[in-house]
Amino acid sequence: MNKIVFLLMGFLAYLPTYSQMLFSENLTMNIDSTKTIQGSLFPVLDFKTEKENVLTLKNTANLNLLINGNRVINFINKLEFSTYGDKVTMSGGYVHLEYRYLFNRAFEVYPYAESQWAESRGMAFKVSSGLLSRVRLVNNEKILMFATAGLFFEFEKWEDPTPHVSRPYVFSRSVKSHLSVSIKHRLNDYWELTTTAIHQAKPDSYFKAARWGGAVDVKYKITPKIGLNGAYRLIYDTDPIVPIRKDYNNVEAGVSISF
Repeated sequence: MNKIVFLLMGFLAYLPTYSQMLFSENLTMNIDSTKTIQGSLFPVLDFKTEKENVLTLKNTANLNLLINGNRVINFINKLEFSTYGDKVTMSGGYVHLEYRYLFNRAFEVYPYAESQWAESRGMAFKVSSGLLSRVRLVNNEKILMFATAGLFFEFEKWEDPTPHVSRPYVFSRSVKSHLSVSIKHRLNDYWELTTTAIHQAKPDSYFKAARWGGAVDVKYKITPKIGLNGAYRLIYDTDPIVPIRKDYNNVEAGVSISF
């Protein structure tokens, strides 16, 4: 099983995919120990008219595989397909894989690998891999709270928007730290709020050139398996390697299906 997991992690490094920071914590906080396989789907459909009709289909899938009660393979991916007239393109997405070792109900460590693509921002691709730890700070009927810390390696390829440059692409290779806090608040039987704050930086520029992130997910449960979801993502890079906006914002809404 270990060999399969690391082969999959190596394979992920060559897949193109989506934003500059993933908020996987918002999808991986709950583990049902009574289920071997569990997960969710979050499809979003967008239609607009420009010079041609533009139809965009986005789907975020989250799959957990529980092994022997103390290990979890967590796979998250997002694919975004757009049609512009007769042309169909995969305009975005990401792939994220974790292999989680649950030492007890409150503490775990996990190696992970992910690949992303953000063509709209000028990021040709990004791959990263690292080792993180997650500790549960609060767990009651209303609130679930985790803190995460670790190190990861990151490789990025960006398109330089400056006109007439000799080198159209800029590359970045670095080791960074990751710190995050996530809170899931069950407001009542129908409403659920999940928030995450993230800080990432090189060890030699902890605050000067940091990357900050924030995420808010709101879910309204129609049934135990079906809900309405709204999601907001904010990424703020204090020192981007190419001259682009420092902030990135994304808002989505749609129907979620759990299994």
